[in-house]
Amino acid sequence: MYAFVVFAGLALALAVVGEVLNELLPVKTPKALTTSVSVGVAILVSWALNYSVFRAFGQPLRADWMNPVATGVVLVGMGEAIRAVLANLGLNITIGGRSKTA
Repeated sequence: MYAFVVFAGLALALAVVGEVLNELLPVKTPKALTTSVSVGVAILVSWALNYSVFRAFGQPLRADWMNPVATGVVLVGMGEAIRAVLANLGLNITIGGRSKTA
């Protein structure tokens, strides 16, 4: 249970950091580039924390370098899934006064 809570909390934290960076940067980037940068940041964060969601659930990957890379990809996917679930519930986690859905 704790492994999932840590995973979901880290995914949500990375989603919020991505939103903050998106609001602070003066240049608006395409969604694909923003997602690619988010994956890169998530890989760096999981590597710096030495965190692997797969090891946390008892399923280590074949090579050691795969753990932070796959964890970063899965963290961004979970962040987007949390954002979609909250949007379907009528909640919005975007930062700032303007909405990007319009």
